[in-house]
Amino acid sequence: MLKRFTLAAGLLALTAAAAFAQNEDRGSFSAGLETNTTYYFNDEKAGAIAPDGRMGSNNYLKMDYTWRGFYAGMQLESYLPPLLGYFSAIGSQADMFTRYDIYAGYSGNGWDVRLGSLYEQFGSGLLFRTYEDRTLGINNALQGVKVGYTFGDFLTVKAIYGRTRDVQEYTGVFVSGADLSLSISRAARWENFDWTVEGSVLDKYEAVEVELPGVKPHTLGYSARTSLGYAGFHLSGEYMSRSSDPGMYNYMDTTRSQAIQVDFGYTGNGFGGLVTFRKLHNPFLQGSRSNNEMYTYINYVPALTQQHTYSLATLNPYTSQTDEIGGQADLYYNFRRGTAMGGKKGMKVHANFSTYYGDVADMMSGETRNKLLFRDLTVDIERWFGSDFKLILFYSWQTYNHAPASDDPASMWKSHTVVADMTYKFDRKNSLRLELQHLYTREDHKNWAAALLEYSFAPRWSVSLQDMWNYGDTKTHYINGSVSYSYSKVRAALNFGRFKEGYLCSGGVCRLTPAYTGVNLSLIVAL
Repeated sequence: MLKRFTLAAGLLALTAAAAFAQNEDRGSFSAGLETNTTYYFNDEKAGAIAPDGRMGSNNYLKMDYTWRGFYAGMQLESYLPPLLGYFSAIGSQADMFTRYDIYAGYSGNGWDVRLGSLYEQFGSGLLFRTYEDRTLGINNALQGVKVGYTFGDFLTVKAIYGRTRDVQEYTGVFVSGADLSLSISRAARWENFDWTVEGSVLDKYEAVEVELPGVKPHTLGYSARTSLGYAGFHLSGEYMSRSSDPGMYNYMDTTRSQAIQVDFGYTGNGFGGLVTFRKLHNPFLQGSRSNNEMYTYINYVPALTQQHTYSLATLNPYTSQTDEIGGQADLYYNFRRGTAMGGKKGMKVHANFSTYYGDVADMMSGETRNKLLFRDLTVDIERWFGSDFKLILFYSWQTYNHAPASDDPASMWKSHTVVADMTYKFDRKNSLRLELQHLYTREDHKNWAAALLEYSFAPRWSVSLQDMWNYGDTKTHYINGSVSYSYSKVRAALNFGRFKEGYLCSGGVCRLTPAYTGVNLSLIVAL
């Protein structure tokens, strides 16, 4: 009853704010609606099983009111029921639920204060991060308070306190923390040199209901960070350490959590490069130790590899492991316009190499060995020929260890993926894009081929047809198409066809999606 009263009161308050804000002197009101609804079919060939009711629908309504630095808002989420692949821990896919968040705050005169649901990040997120990603189904906001203040342009301090959220509701687990960021170079008024030092502390309190080895109510952690920049060069480092938090999600690991990450980069004269090293041990932190899924982590440990957009290169993406050491090198070079290599619009060349190893207990002997987990070498070239034709050539050589505990050589899946991505512009509004892909491998499901044809009638219409064909093993075609329309602040898209089981990734975090065949309607409206 109290939740319903609070929700009704919040909706009433925001409706009144919207009417009040029609006068520009009284603030501004904005709202956004997003809905994704799929009707599923049984498809024996693809291994797709339609859920009871055949429907899935994820819906989001967000409303905000601002006035002279003050703001208030609400987000309402309704899953009627969730789309396949979301929130598997809540029970059957047929479970429907609605949740909402209310927040208010003030930002101005150096202050940043927020009450209600809040998102925050310390450093890169290795120690703490709450955020929303609707693609993955992540919304791990705290319910509590945040207070921050910026002194001049060189020192920012902030503190948070709140309780964590399960998929459907807030829990009895409380998180408190503080973060400080000091720009020494700005404080000293250095013009050509940048130096920043930062530090964070965090405490998670969760009552101990069952006495188990190493389980304590408080989980304490900290991170220290520094960043240096000069004449296009950039060097940064972060160290995170946290007391153990044994739970279902880390197999009751009682060792201390530790992470170190170092980045070195340079940008200038058409060249850009970034080299990253990272070492992790038991890095993940759940909002509640009884949870075991990605939706409720309260820190951010993404995979530091090339984030591919082409479908065949993403068949076996890497995800961060509880014990890993490795890194990546990312290199860019832009050939200038008007040169022999650059042509009329220039040419972009990009290369990425990433590799990760981890200590893994051997399945037979039980001995711990350091084994290759993942390796990827990627090269892509983008060039315009004249003003009408753009060509992207892409190559990826991947090695993916799908069973690290095994000594079987077949556990190493090696693949070569090549892509030709071509776009022809008929005029300023009409363009045709053809994408051709091929993946060669002797392991897993062997060879794949894929093709996509897309026609765009800018700025409103887009139509595409795609096929992924596993001709090396199952002989299955995954054909799907889409039609999208945009007008002003409205975008609607209709997708239909067969989709294979696989991973959907966003920002280096991935979730497994089951195979399905169906029709999906997505709608985004902004006010």
